Amino acid sequence: MPRRRSDAGQNGQSRRSPPSGEAIAFTLLAGVVLGLAVGYGVDRLVGTLPAFTLVGVFAGFAVALYAVYLETK
Repeated sequence: MPRRRSDAGQNGQSRRSPPSGEAIAFTLLAGVVLGLAVGYGVDRLVGTLPAFTLVGVFAGFAVALYAVYLETK
């Protein structure tokens, strides 16, 4: 059965609906929590408690923002 014109985007790719607000919030929260956990683990190994925890939180947030950008692009 041929595809209807409304089912396909450019170059025959199927269109996706934008992610919901809950999915975006979960992605951002998961990025921050994962960055926090990795940063805290590195801090415990190295002995520099606040340094890598803060770097991990900001890095996790940045990666999560990029993931949201890719999903909504």
